[in-house]
Amino acid sequence: MSISDHFLRKEDLRARLFADTWRTLIPEVFRDVPSYYDKGNAIASLGNCSRWSNKFAVAIHRHLPPGSKVLDVCSGTHDIPLRLLAKDATLEIHAVDGSPHMTDEGQRRARERNLTIHAQVCDAHALPFPDATFDAVTLQFASRHLEIIRAFKEIHRVLKPGGIFCHNDMLRPAWRIVEEPYLLYLGLSVWSTAKLLGSSPESMKCIGYFANAIHHFYTPGEMTELLEQVGFVDIENRSFLTGILSYHISHEPPR
Repeated sequence: MSISDHFLRKEDLRARLFADTWRTLIPEVFRDVPSYYDKGNAIASLGNCSRWSNKFAVAIHRHLPPGSKVLDVCSGTHDIPLRLLAKDATLEIHAVDGSPHMTDEGQRRARERNLTIHAQVCDAHALPFPDATFDAVTLQFASRHLEIIRAFKEIHRVLKPGGIFCHNDMLRPAWRIVEEPYLLYLGLSVWSTAKLLGSSPESMKCIGYFANAIHHFYTPGEMTELLEQVGFVDIENRSFLTGILSYHISHEPPR
């Protein structure tokens, strides 16, 4: 499959706008926030992120036979692995994240629940696994901080034939009448949450970035098209709050 000029240009723009932030500030944010990351999301989203994540986990679980081997990319505090293991303890779940601090917090939460998640710190653009390793790959609330075509191609590579890729994120609303007030709200809510929870100066520098990253990200329809161009098929998309939160479940073609 080939990637269209539209998406190549969009990714080039995202890289030019955000590469420095991804390389220098985002690691500092994730050094600062592990212990209160989920609480901050809950406050900024009025509880909607957690409720939507649970819907996402339920949808993933419907596709997973017992004993499936799952990889969670950009796993952070292991939110999705913990939700999946609560539904089926037979799953073998691996997790990767670029932040050792977020990974440590996720492992702490897993130990509290007597659950095993095989975690390692690595770059999501270069996954340390052989081709066709996993029955499912999940990615939640992180793709805005990635070179998305590179990351999706890596996920495509490590999935077994017929496996599933489950993606969930805050996307760009398809309608400007929704996007403009939403981005205004997002900027204010992130600022107030950071102040309330005592975020570091480095985290405070990223407040404007979060809204700007969504403005230059993909709508649910564009995300479906991009997944198809990477090579996924049979894509299911469900959205909440007019596309502000949206998940896609796509399949690796049989070989």
